[in-house]
Amino acid sequence: MQDFYLKLPVLSDFASLANESNYSIAPSDWWVILTDIQGSTKAIHEGRYKDVNTLGAASISAAQNALDNLEFPFVFGGDGATLLVPNGSQEIVLETLAGLQDMARHNFGLVLRLGFIQISELEKHGAHIKVAKFAVSESCVLAEFYGNGLQVAEEFFKEEGSRLEYRGSKISDPNLNGLSCRWKPLTSRNGVILSVIIEARTGKGLNTSATFNRVIQQLEAIFSGGMESANPALGELRGYRSAPTLLREERRYQKRRFTFSGISRAIEILIAGCLFNFKVPIPKLRRYVEDIPSHCDFRKFDSSFRAVLDCSYEQAQAIEFLLQNEYSTGTLYFGIHRSDQAMMTCLVEGLKPGEHLHFIDGSGGGYTLAAKQMKMQKV
Repeated sequence: MQDFYLKLPVLSDFASLANESNYSIAPSDWWVILTDIQGSTKAIHEGRYKDVNTLGAASISAAQNALDNLEFPFVFGGDGATLLVPNGSQEIVLETLAGLQDMARHNFGLVLRLGFIQISELEKHGAHIKVAKFAVSESCVLAEFYGNGLQVAEEFFKEEGSRLEYRGSKISDPNLNGLSCRWKPLTSRNGVILSVIIEARTGKGLNTSATFNRVIQQLEAIFSGGMESANPALGELRGYRSAPTLLREERRYQKRRFTFSGISRAIEILIAGCLFNFKVPIPKLRRYVEDIPSHCDFRKFDSSFRAVLDCSYEQAQAIEFLLQNEYSTGTLYFGIHRSDQAMMTCLVEGLKPGEHLHFIDGSGGGYTLAAKQMKMQKV
């Protein structure tokens, strides 16, 4: 089952992801690997939400490079990430993420928690994980998840003294080639950036597929162009952040101060900053910028539905009214966070279509604070 993910059919209609029947059960011998920033809410309130976001995305970058770009399903959660890797691949991923833990502690002063569990163990608790592939564009495919397995794994992981936490002695330096966090925040075109998490409730008389189908259809109807028109990356990019800022940040992603790769990335930052900020008319660069909106994960399923949407105030109010009504009738839990900007964290293997991916989150805490609000509904 090593090629389970490679063989999945690719779905092109986002609405089809609301139906559980379009997902395939993940192999029992695969592993769930989880990361998250301990005390992320406190760090966000201290203004460190970019550090929190970047370390979450770094988990995916480090794992991809450790596995030599083997295709595997993953999802970015704002303050961490969840990965599914084949049996036999988990040790190399855990070792490199332990190296990222070390980097987070020494260079950022943040604790990156790392956990793992085999899917067969989740199945013993009645949990399951289903996976699908969704084409956000002709050349860019993302993994989507269904079922309660990721939620159960996260609950086990966040228990005090969790047995899921990795405590191995082997540590490998993380290779973060391709991780890029250089664009200025995306300012809302319409008034407000809404970070939304929706979890369909289960129980007697409840059908999660029916709930998601209904809510997705109503969300699509709120926007005249559907949710696609609410992609925060559709607006004009404001260019790269300042070179001194980027160079200071880049040093924190290097274990040693002066390395060939570090010097190469510094030179790349300076050149790319000039090219993008001055909009040098190079066709390859122009195509890359044009492709960014269609290479974004601004909406996704990871058992819950997540989206970062650029809304008018009236649209944001309509979304809140819709979700509050569904919550009141007992069909779902939800969390919402409002901001005026979205953040973009990038994995860039190359500039061609399909060679880059951009994670979107609301600034000031986005998904993390929305998840905190949703958690309060469950108390």
